[in-house]
Amino acid sequence: MPFIIDEFIEDKNLPDSFRRTVEEVYIPISNKILRWESASDQPLVIAINGAQGTGKSTLSEFLSEYLKEISGLNLFVLSLDDLYKTKSERKILAEQIHPLFRTRGVPGTHDVDLGVKIINDCKTLEGNTVDVPVFRKDLDDRLKKEDWNAIQGPVDVIIFEGWCVSARAQPVSELCKALNEFELTEDPKGLWRKSVNDYLGKEYRELFESITHIIMLRVPSFECIFKWRAEQEEKLANQFKGADHSNDQHFMDKDALEYFISHFERLTQWMLEEMPSRSDIVVDFNADHSISGVKFNDE
Repeated sequence: MPFIIDEFIEDKNLPDSFRRTVEEVYIPISNKILRWESASDQPLVIAINGAQGTGKSTLSEFLSEYLKEISGLNLFVLSLDDLYKTKSERKILAEQIHPLFRTRGVPGTHDVDLGVKIINDCKTLEGNTVDVPVFRKDLDDRLKKEDWNAIQGPVDVIIFEGWCVSARAQPVSELCKALNEFELTEDPKGLWRKSVNDYLGKEYRELFESITHIIMLRVPSFECIFKWRAEQEEKLANQFKGADHSNDQHFMDKDALEYFISHFERLTQWMLEEMPSRSDIVVDFNADHSISGVKFNDE
């Protein structure tokens, strides 16, 4: 076990202090998943919900690699980000409904039908494969199908990670008043936020109903997200430095990032209010990005 953890820390360029997170958070979550899987006769779909910068990808990748190593289970990580509609599809959406739909992120900007198909296909896989899209954030677009990933069956556990995975629609009465300056300026009539909410209550409902368990990574406040997301943006820029398509890459400065983050405030605040009580596991963070505790709601 120490070897795979050492390898993971080195590969992901994580600090040595990450070992404590593994011991106190990741291993207990892994053990819980093993118990869930042994009690089920169907493939599990485990949601990992969390705002920008909470480490959804790191947790997802660890669970996938670690559980494969110790149990032989076949785990597949599906990122909500990889289900984003193409740039041209979002352009059409922006023209038909509201200009804000040009920006990826909120419900309405994902290919929900594709997500439903991927999950359903993975549940019935035997020896075949399922093609899964790849979205490049630095290009703000989906790669061509020949560059997608192939998932080999049979799949035991699907880890479905994303900032709004498992979210539910808000009561309509809460949509009337603008939440922040961004909504007041960019969506004064409330058309965008009402459309986002409609997508959650309808199209996204089928996608999220496939989820069997929810793990929520809970931030202490929305104010922490900007700082954490800025760190993530810097890491992304370093990751793609010198890569192909370098002329097409774009990363956000402070003003652009603040504008971008404002798209997510309403739904993030709503999830912080209503989701913890129905989550199977809640991981709480301190303002300094350290983890303050883990709660298993079924114990």
